[in-house]
Amino acid sequence: MAKRTNPKTGIPKLHFFGQQDRPDSPEKILDRRFIAGDGKIPRLLQEMRTSKSIYVNTGEGTRKPEVKIEKLTASNKKDSWRIDIPIQERLMNAATARLGNTAVRQNADIFLKETDRNASFSAHRPAWIDASYSPKIITDLQQGAMRRFNGRGVSPLWVFGNDDRWSFRDSAWPWGLVGKVFNSNGKVGTGALIGDRIIATAGHMVPWNKEGWWMKFVPAYFDGSSLHGAGVESYVSDCRGYDVDGDVTGYDWAVCRLYEPLGSSLGYFGYNGYSSNWENDAYWSIIGYPGAVASGARPSFQGSVSSFDTDGDSNGGLEIETRADLTPGNSGGPMFGWWDGDPRLIGVVSGQEEDWTPGGWPWEWGDTTKGNVIAGGSGFTNMMAWGRTNWPL
Repeated sequence: MAKRTNPKTGIPKLHFFGQQDRPDSPEKILDRRFIAGDGKIPRLLQEMRTSKSIYVNTGEGTRKPEVKIEKLTASNKKDSWRIDIPIQERLMNAATARLGNTAVRQNADIFLKETDRNASFSAHRPAWIDASYSPKIITDLQQGAMRRFNGRGVSPLWVFGNDDRWSFRDSAWPWGLVGKVFNSNGKVGTGALIGDRIIATAGHMVPWNKEGWWMKFVPAYFDGSSLHGAGVESYVSDCRGYDVDGDVTGYDWAVCRLYEPLGSSLGYFGYNGYSSNWENDAYWSIIGYPGAVASGARPSFQGSVSSFDTDGDSNGGLEIETRADLTPGNSGGPMFGWWDGDPRLIGVVSGQEEDWTPGGWPWEWGDTTKGNVIAGGSGFTNMMAWGRTNWPL
């Protein structure tokens, strides 16, 4: 399949995935009608709803754990069961998680060579699931350093004036495609399905270069489990991201492959390139699991978000600056818009920054500008396309 290449290097050029016309306005989105699915839940999802897997990493050469099940007598006449998994004493502190395989950062040129520029950038909704264009809001609101391309430091994140985020409870498409991310470093953040078994999240949510690492994604996480069913979750098998000189906010995204094909049953977001012509217009929404809202136990939503500036480089990294209200736990959450009713990510939440602007010489001191940073750009969409190209299932 032919690809555009740089005539000096032979390396494929960054491709603009998506549409370059303006996204849908908030008014157009809200005018769209609810779509009822046919309710025929896929078999795989039905099975996941009725079971929950437990992982015990026993190490090479150890014997198979023997599971013991005992029925207990309860005074309330309800059946109760005790399940024991005996393991060797030296393994009692073993990680009870499914370990990942590969978490690799590579040069951008390698990914470009391995990406199909004709990969689909659109979202997908299975016929069985309902679709809505605004989430079901809950009205009782409960309330690693990086550097910029310009070298300034960043740390998560700012709230501007009143906090405009709201908790919601909604498993409909696309709201139920966003989930909470946990990892072996003890961090929690957010991710979103963008393929049959692919999620997008922040690069700093991945335990790069760690032995025995793991990540877990729980879509529509709400008060401890998924609204889709207690067993609807998946550990991450593989992660990919750009290899850059240290942690740079404009490249703070990763594409991750799941062990379970959750997107095949639930659907997934698309993704779209970004144009500076869209600045200062309220096209965007952000979903995440910040600890400042419902203690991170429920998803939060902020709509009608705008961007006000960008900073990027030739490798496709882009820092999209916004004054959306973001705090720790939002990391990796999607910033997305709609194109003809198709929801697409333009980036993921990274961190915050503060710029100082000098005043007029010699008697004005200047001022500082605060903003939260979304990691996006053509590098982001090409990375997501790499995922769809190389991890179709």
